[in-house]
Amino acid sequence: MRDSEFKIIDHTCLEYEVFSRGAEIEKNYSPDFSLKSKNNYIFIEHETDPNRKTIIADIFKAAYFLQNEKEGIVIIVLKPKSSLTSYVKHVAKYCIWLQMKTNLKDVFFIDESKYYSNQVVLEIHSEKFIEHAISVNSSL
Repeated sequence: MRDSEFKIIDHTCLEYEVFSRGAEIEKNYSPDFSLKSKNNYIFIEHETDPNRKTIIADIFKAAYFLQNEKEGIVIIVLKPKSSLTSYVKHVAKYCIWLQMKTNLKDVFFIDESKYYSNQVVLEIHSEKFIEHAISVNSSL
């Protein structure tokens, strides 16, 4: 799936509303998709050619945004080149450090084929999402 297609599908989470579809929400930060509920945010990044440096940048930009009264999570939807666990292991130490300095609560990795299949998108935090996504916090 191309990024342009990813940004127009309906990503959902109970009690959250669409906040942005690829638009700049703060200077130099344009998440692929975001949801909002009061001061809680879900940032969803789509990586078609996953690069660990790009993923780290996705996480850092979200964490920088999630300061003061704002808190939230990041979801990385990708076509993995290796196991999802290898991505989690790579970012874990950065996430721990960021969680001490910002209001980033967790980062999840999920295979695109599990997140979006047959025109159906998993609802975030649903049973199926939790079954297929890997939480960085849970892996520590």
